[in-house]
Amino acid sequence: MARAPAVLLALALSAALAAAFAGASSAGSSSLDDAARVLADPTRPFVERRDAIRVLARASDPAGRDRALPPLLAALSDQVLDVRSLAAQALTRLGDPRALPRVVQRLDVEKDSVGIAALVLTVGGLGGRAEVPLVESRTWHADLRVRAAAVTALGDLGGPVARARLLELLAAPGPDPEWALRGAVLLALARCGTPGDSGTILVAYRDGGGAGQWFARAALANATAALDADPVPLLDRLCADPDPRVSSAAALAFVKAGRFDEIVRRLSDPRPGVRAAAAAAVGGADLRRQIPRVRALATGDPDRSVRWSAVLALSRLDDPSSDELLLAGLSAQDPEVWTSALAELRRRTDLDLPRDVEAWRRELVARRRSPR
Repeated sequence: MARAPAVLLALALSAALAAAFAGASSAGSSSLDDAARVLADPTRPFVERRDAIRVLARASDPAGRDRALPPLLAALSDQVLDVRSLAAQALTRLGDPRALPRVVQRLDVEKDSVGIAALVLTVGGLGGRAEVPLVESRTWHADLRVRAAAVTALGDLGGPVARARLLELLAAPGPDPEWALRGAVLLALARCGTPGDSGTILVAYRDGGGAGQWFARAALANATAALDADPVPLLDRLCADPDPRVSSAAALAFVKAGRFDEIVRRLSDPRPGVRAAAAAAVGGADLRRQIPRVRALATGDPDRSVRWSAVLALSRLDDPSSDELLLAGLSAQDPEVWTSALAELRRRTDLDLPRDVEAWRRELVARRRSPR
């Protein structure tokens, strides 16, 4: 597997977890018990066991967590790597600190790098400063995925020891031609760094050729929003980046910096890429007052990327007009459009329906009539 995709896979575990369970309500006790039985049965198809993990991860009240915790902990030792990894992610979502000792114990015996990365991220999500040495030791692991996961976990755990190790890795990351590890360091420092780290980050970015890597530029936007007292000049340049991954990260960084006015202003920018990024950020920031403007972009902007970005933003804002716009996207010929429409519909409903416009229409209409 190529280095950058492997690391980005590790870094995406947390985001994938959030997407998998976003908008889900707590499951009832009978559903939890049924899910526990399915998960414990190795003869069941993987997709059924995966769905069972998702059900268990939705437990939100104390009684539900008491039911969900034992089967998820048992799944950490499953023979199937994907089940082990998903169980670790679900324990992060569950957020029950009682899981931490078993996760740490499993970390000592897990051999697969993907499984180790998932467990390290779970330690970061459930642990505290006491777990920093355990995670820090994984920053020397042979597999770049594990090192990237350890860096991410150090950002979650925080504290001076974690910050010091992150700064060391920024200066001496080892082989990192695509800025995969250093990009992860920037994202971690955005959570546990100090304003004084801004200068160090910019020097490392400049001297290390970060400007030539999209991941470095996107990560720099996050770090700038979190640590720079005046992030607007740099974020302004990054928001105009030709790579939509970078421009979107920069627009969302305005949100993280509390500069909502900068997002609103860019909805009228003459550059399509900037308008598209700003529309997406409106959805991410839940700026409901801007729905009329985003709706106008979704239906009338001359640029397709702007229109579709606005449609997705309206969906994130749960605006009713997004229903038919998503369905129109689902029937589009462009694979990029219909695949993202399908992914958004699945995110909103937590259903795994196929690309069937009428089936989705019935579901959306039913939900508008009787919100769940």
